[in-house]
Amino acid sequence: MRQAGGNGLAPGWEFWPAEPLLAVPAALPAPATIAPRPWLYGTALVAGFVSVLVAPGGVGKSALAIAEALALATGRPLLGERVHHATPVWLLNLEDPMDELNRRVAACMLHHGIAREEVFGRLFLHSGRTRRLVMAEETPDRSVIFPDQEGVIEAARAGAIGCIIVDPFVKSHHLEENSNPHMDAAATAWAEVAEATGAAVLLIHHVRKGAGADVEAARGAKALTDAARIAQILSPMSAEEAGEIGIPEAERWRHVRLDDVKTNLAPRAARAAWYRLESVSLGNATPAYPKGDWVAAIARFRPATVWARLSPEDCNQALDLIAAGPEAGLLYAAHRRGLGAARWAGRVLIERFALTEAQAAQVIGTWLEHGLLYETEYRDPAQRKQRQGVRVMDAKRPGARGANATTGE
Repeated sequence: MRQAGGNGLAPGWEFWPAEPLLAVPAALPAPATIAPRPWLYGTALVAGFVSVLVAPGGVGKSALAIAEALALATGRPLLGERVHHATPVWLLNLEDPMDELNRRVAACMLHHGIAREEVFGRLFLHSGRTRRLVMAEETPDRSVIFPDQEGVIEAARAGAIGCIIVDPFVKSHHLEENSNPHMDAAATAWAEVAEATGAAVLLIHHVRKGAGADVEAARGAKALTDAARIAQILSPMSAEEAGEIGIPEAERWRHVRLDDVKTNLAPRAARAAWYRLESVSLGNATPAYPKGDWVAAIARFRPATVWARLSPEDCNQALDLIAAGPEAGLLYAAHRRGLGAARWAGRVLIERFALTEAQAAQVIGTWLEHGLLYETEYRDPAQRKQRQGVRVMDAKRPGARGANATTGE
């Protein structure tokens, strides 16, 4: 650990006290005697390590950070993730004034039914508007110093803090964001805080414009995400996803998804976690502001799949209609493209069960994939030409022996 007033150089650049370097024989303890990793929150936060949450602006990353902080402080799975150990949390919001931070915390507490007594003395808040935080900065002679590192460590120890959330990471240092050595220095400063305090550290970071949903989306040099043991990305619901789930376009902005993009310490989650931003009234109306404040709070959202809307009987009704064809002598088409668009089999599902086009495409695609529907060539009696159409494999219908109730697999 670098001491305040030391040589002020970034990790890897300094000369440590000369201690003997020894090759120590491995202890090789019995596997069952090795302590499990000290997870705090799902497989996203682990004591003594740095995690990174990457997100575009305005999608709810601060609301998610507040909800996770309250979940850890209360020990309650507010967002559906398991809280392994309840612990005091220090939320370092380096952008917003304290009044705004109080509004956001209050909205989350109201929405999730959290009493003040549950978190008093267990949730610690810091506003960068009140006091800036500088974990790392470059001096005129181009060395890197760490002005607030020891102060953060001392304050975290004094409060028995088990998790530190930094929102956003970029406001915690004065280094060049596109420099790998600089980002390694800033990330290592936080990793040393995690090591010294035993706390989990969550760094919230922005994405590059136009970036995809992977670990490369993080803005600036990749040394930050390289240094983190766990990285997740929060992204808005796409129009295609909204169509598949059945979310109206006007409500799409409220829905966000959280994906694992780097998990060195645990298996990657098989599916994304979905959340919804709810508008919460604080009940603080005044004569000057008769509506008071409405503030976003985040909650877990579990989208109903299209299969939840279709019973086996519904599926068989749709398959009967598809098998009969749009008119005598014609078959429905498997795809929406070209001349087959007007005869697309998905229109049966749209008209009969009020599915969206995206949902209908998902069902037809699944049935084709599992062989419940199959493409074949037939002769169009009116046009007197060969066409492509779909037929139903009755042996794979829902309810057939050994068949899945919906896919027919």
